Amino acid sequence: MAKKNDYTSPLLESLLKNITPEEQARTDARMQMSARIYAALKEKGWTQTQLASALNKQVSVISRWLSGTHNFTIDTLTDIEGVLKVRLLDLENSIKVKKH
Repeated sequence: MAKKNDYTSPLLESLLKNITPEEQARTDARMQMSARIYAALKEKGWTQTQLASALNKQVSVISRWLSGTHNFTIDTLTDIEGVLKVRLLDLENSIKVKKH
């Protein structure tokens, strides 16, 4: 039995069925990065407005970043790391290749 908040439609089911594993992995990674940035903001006790000010960005840009849909550049992530004093990227560990 479906919950009250569950929503399905033929269009939604069709769209979800057509998402490739690669697209899903990219979406998951963007959402995870946004969640890490949001957690770092909360840990520091900052608002989106404070982060925007520290990075000389509009608050709307920060909001877009935290939506989970933004494709971050290394430069942007490095800048965020610098102002929040956190590690978002792990570039120092050796590469581990996933086996399928």
